[in-house]
Amino acid sequence: MKAMGIGEEDYVDRYATTRNLEEIQRHYALELAVSPPVRKRVEQYCAAITKVLRLSNEIGPEFFTGEIEKAGLHWRNPHADDMTLLMLVEEHGNRRDEVVAVLTERRRAVEHWLKVGGDTYHKRVVTKLAVEPFLRLLIERGTISRSKLLPRSQLAQLVEALFDWLGVEQKFRLTSVTIATTARRLANAKP
Repeated sequence: MKAMGIGEEDYVDRYATTRNLEEIQRHYALELAVSPPVRKRVEQYCAAITKVLRLSNEIGPEFFTGEIEKAGLHWRNPHADDMTLLMLVEEHGNRRDEVVAVLTERRRAVEHWLKVGGDTYHKRVVTKLAVEPFLRLLIERGTISRSKLLPRSQLAQLVEALFDWLGVEQKFRLTSVTIATTARRLANAKP
């Protein structure tokens, strides 16, 4: 390698950097492969959960903890008599409450996703899986000093090159101010 003017240290460093960049690309591509569904479908899903919870309340918890629970136990134990089923219901009778709790928690999570979904979701993916690892790499390699950051325009150019390489859509790209803020936060973080 010295004959070509590239020192062995430079070659190893370039190889390591290339591997790091390929790892960023791989993680980002994996997250994009699991892209979220269309917002309208998620809204329909949330409405369906809400409807099930409303119907559960209208039908009444006694019916679910009594008759439905008993029917489910009878289905799994077809030869059990009524007294055995009633004892099993008493022992396992809180399932309706567990189902309601799980559905309520799921609805809250879906509602939260709807609040922060869409473009915000994609921007978070870009930030967490592309920009932050890239900026950490620049800090580790000494391109960005912990004591003095690159000028915002140079930093933005480097990240724009990353965006081009990863194929990040224009609407999901971060502004130069956000990039500089993220770089400052990462540079000031405890190593």
